[in-house]
Amino acid sequence: MSIVIVGAAGAAGRSLIAALRSRDVEVVAVSHSDAGEQRLSGTGAAVIRADLAQPAQLREPFAGAQAVHVIPPSLHPREDVLVGNAVQAAVAAGVPRLVHHSVMHPHTPVLRNHIRKANAEAVVRDSGLRWTILQPSMFAQVALLMFAGGADGEVVLPFNPESRISMLDLRDLAEAAARVLTEPGHDYATYELAGPLTSLKEMAVDISAATGRSLITRQVPVADGPLPPVAAANPMAAADMISTFAHYDQHGYLGNPRVLEMLLGRPATTFAEVAARELG
Repeated sequence: MSIVIVGAAGAAGRSLIAALRSRDVEVVAVSHSDAGEQRLSGTGAAVIRADLAQPAQLREPFAGAQAVHVIPPSLHPREDVLVGNAVQAAVAAGVPRLVHHSVMHPHTPVLRNHIRKANAEAVVRDSGLRWTILQPSMFAQVALLMFAGGADGEVVLPFNPESRISMLDLRDLAEAAARVLTEPGHDYATYELAGPLTSLKEMAVDISAATGRSLITRQVPVADGPLPPVAAANPMAAADMISTFAHYDQHGYLGNPRVLEMLLGRPATTFAEVAARELG
């Protein structure tokens, strides 16, 4: 079995490569940049350079694949168009299955980045391929990075530290995706993959327990909060991220892990367990 991962160089893609290689699955990893190719070195995947914005470049990696897993670039203003390019290339190459990495709650009208994902899902569903859509919640590893800059004392956070957030372990996501890609019975399914609920305040306690560092959270106005690198370098992405933080501040990001646990056949990993594993 050969599976192609588009957008393989990010954290989700590399975790999925590891999960598939542990099952002895042949993986073709698609990256559009030198930096991405470097991050994929040593993963055990065959690496091919191709850009989602250039559909013709996808012909080579898609040829002969049993499935394509599409992970779009984060906060891209044309994400739905890029996913459409991947779908068209998969159809042209005769790829039988496509698994799409979307987001939990894509139909959130106030969030442009989520609506683009909802539009991309519609393209996937109308493709004529056998498809599966995965809708992950926020990654626990992303939250760890939010706390990484804080020395003993204060960590600045961009939304209410007591808002409830579903935090998903990347390893859980990768294991679930690997099962979807390699096991029968997942065609035309849309799976909401929410991790267990927690809050930034509780996460600070979990990180303190794992590291021995005493952390205190302080909320700043949403527009003044720290941004991930992809948003800090791009005004449109920054606007999307600020809107997302404002939504979390007011409503949280609430999901239920039962679907994830059904796919895993075990309890979902908690944020405390992720912190202990990766920081302890």
